[in-house]
Amino acid sequence: LPIFVAVDLGGSHGWVGLIASAYAIAQFVGSTPVGVLRLELPLALPLSMAFDGDAADRMKHVHYATAACASLALLVATALLSFAAQSVVVLLAVRLAGGLGSSAFDISRKAYIAAEVPPVQRGRVSALLASMQKWAIMIAALLSGVVAQHVATRGIFLVQAALSFLALVCIGSDALCNRAKSAESEVDDAPSERSDGEGRDTSLRAVLRENWRGLLGAGLYCAMLNGIRNTWMVAVPLQAHHIGLSKMGIGGVVAWYRACDATVTGLAAGHLMDRYGLKATAIPSMLLMSLAFGLLALAQSELSLVLVAAVFGLGNGLCGGILNAFAAGLTPRHARTQFLGLWKTVTSVGGICLPPLFGVVSDASNLGLASGVLALCGFATAAWTLLAVAEVGTHSTAPEAEARSVALVANPATPQSQSTAASA
Repeated sequence: LPIFVAVDLGGSHGWVGLIASAYAIAQFVGSTPVGVLRLELPLALPLSMAFDGDAADRMKHVHYATAACASLALLVATALLSFAAQSVVVLLAVRLAGGLGSSAFDISRKAYIAAEVPPVQRGRVSALLASMQKWAIMIAALLSGVVAQHVATRGIFLVQAALSFLALVCIGSDALCNRAKSAESEVDDAPSERSDGEGRDTSLRAVLRENWRGLLGAGLYCAMLNGIRNTWMVAVPLQAHHIGLSKMGIGGVVAWYRACDATVTGLAAGHLMDRYGLKATAIPSMLLMSLAFGLLALAQSELSLVLVAAVFGLGNGLCGGILNAFAAGLTPRHARTQFLGLWKTVTSVGGICLPPLFGVVSDASNLGLASGVLALCGFATAAWTLLAVAEVGTHSTAPEAEARSVALVANPATPQSQSTAASA
């Protein structure tokens, strides 16, 4: 994307930063309305209209899947429109529309994790999903480099559209299979989730009043983490282009960073979050990413850029899945989508601010100074996490507590076992 904007469309580094933050801008504007309207429920109506009562409760996974499919359909359309874009203004408008689809997809995914995954296992599950996603992005980076080098830079949007459509087919097929299984089932295995929030005020104001500390503390950390991640994906291609790497070389560096990132996430992130807590994982990972930004200006060869990318990959890998883990741990059961809409609004702020900041500083001075500014932002975020972020109760240092939670997963039928799991 940065090379397409800067080279093919003739945009400045400021335009690169603005377009890179387009998804975050759309999520900032659209996430709260999406959450308040509980988008995943009305979108699922065509699939679940034949069910009511307890059968509808068994269909909640279909609601999430249908929302994801609708979101992916929008992403396919915006990818095709991006391929046809001939100016930075048109590309910005298209990506703003795509950001709304991305927001709905992410809220449905986080709501599903919060509803279905036991707290003591959320770190590992979130890290597993993050690792799979990162490996996929690594493969996509290599594929995009080949397409950009041998076909056209804008051809990467066709790859994006094809992969989004494949994901839509997979999720849609699974949702239809689950619908058939729910139709055949006549026994409700779990209490209805509708009673969880009975008598509770789920208005946006009430949810904000009850959860503002988590939104301010952990939400600001996650916002800065989002911004630093997004800016890195702008800074690395620009620095690689600056030192003379080919498009395939740029794709290779990005793929290397993604491989380091995904490997660390898969091997270590989930265990660290579940064993030591989210806060203890967040601080060292942010310090490593800040160090990588500080070293980026010194990377004047392909080898040095690869080493700096490995440092950032290590830091980002350690906190892989932490955004989902924080969101799932803080989400109230009676107002999941309302809270997650607010959460997405807060956490998108970093993605809105930091990439354009990097672009503006880079245009006004050079890439080295812009990287230094992002390094300072990262170190400040680590200090904020240490001083202002409260630990989320998703980890267990006692083996017996984990054993109780695992036992609950195996036999969740009784209210007493549910109470035991809450204690664990």
